[in-house]
Amino acid sequence: MMGGSGPETARVKGARMKFSLFYPVTVGSADRLGTGLLGLEPQLYGSAIAELREQAVAADETGWHSLMLAERHFEVEGYQVTPNPLLLNVYLAQHTARLRHGQLGLAVPTWNPLRLAEDIAVADHLTGGRLDVGLSHAVPARAGGVLGQHHRGAENREIFEEWFEVMRMAWTEELWSYEGAHIQVPPPGIAWRHPVSERLGAGVEDGALTRIGTVPRPLQSPHPPLYTVLTGGDETVEWAARVGSTLVTTATEPGRIRRVAETYAEAANRHGRNVYLNRWEPGGGIALCRFLAVAPTHEEALRTGRQALPYVRDWLAGFGLFDGRPRTLDELVADGAMLLGTPERVGEQVRCLADEHGIDHLIFVACTGSADHGRMLETIAAFGEEIIGRLSPA
Repeated sequence: MMGGSGPETARVKGARMKFSLFYPVTVGSADRLGTGLLGLEPQLYGSAIAELREQAVAADETGWHSLMLAERHFEVEGYQVTPNPLLLNVYLAQHTARLRHGQLGLAVPTWNPLRLAEDIAVADHLTGGRLDVGLSHAVPARAGGVLGQHHRGAENREIFEEWFEVMRMAWTEELWSYEGAHIQVPPPGIAWRHPVSERLGAGVEDGALTRIGTVPRPLQSPHPPLYTVLTGGDETVEWAARVGSTLVTTATEPGRIRRVAETYAEAANRHGRNVYLNRWEPGGGIALCRFLAVAPTHEEALRTGRQALPYVRDWLAGFGLFDGRPRTLDELVADGAMLLGTPERVGEQVRCLADEHGIDHLIFVACTGSADHGRMLETIAAFGEEIIGRLSPA
């Protein structure tokens, strides 16, 4: 049995703990990754999506809060094949009843902000208001250099913050205009002389377009819940606190987690968002991100963890994560980056995180593809039935 104080602690510090799955959508098995350009094989992608659908259904049935997807482009190596997570969000929502769907995160600087705001609003309706929105200013050089080439010379963060302001206005204002350093909405000189538009006052003055309105408005008001991954230090913390975005951190060292939480709380208070027992109003908070391997026995959990290593060790470490060096499974577990073991053992680790940091939302990287489908279904079911049911009673 897990420690008796766990469920009570979770309820006190966050009313109800939330647990999410984050999928990079790897299209190759552990023994095939790194052997060829697997992302170019349509059959592998089709199989990965079929397995993802089954795993989403399993998560929906066992109490998970949400399923999140990366946005990655041109990753022919096959480790992360998710060029349009919003489309996948909508697809998976059609196969689930209560599970929320989101992203970690949309590569905002590579988008047109008006198109992105519209797509998110439509997806919010198509998911029945079960959409979360993860936003990222950090874009890998391959995708950013190709898709964001028209912004060369501008800092990603500068573009990100301006694009978000355009998106916020698109979601919350009826008729509006905006002039920033990188975009003007609408640009001057657009003639629009339709008699219905003129009669209704649809942003037209003297035959010229002076304001626009984006439709539809999101189903969730004023917009879906926001998430952003902690990259870029205090600037990201400040932005997340100001707009009410949940801040997702992979930090494992207790002092670092505490500093992030305190910095967020101070910034939230400056922007009029009250913090009490890790509850930010309105919106926002801190979520921890970890890897997960849970199974009926410790030995089986170890096998699941080992299958995740090609994605963690070979791919993520190549981007400079983990100080740019490969991590062994033992190191990931010892550092607290991976929760591994039986449901009883992992449940105790979750309870300790809630007790020590007041965290009420944990996001687990699901290395599906690298870890085989059967093991992923087992992990989802075991965690949901034996841990979520205890820590987050309905």
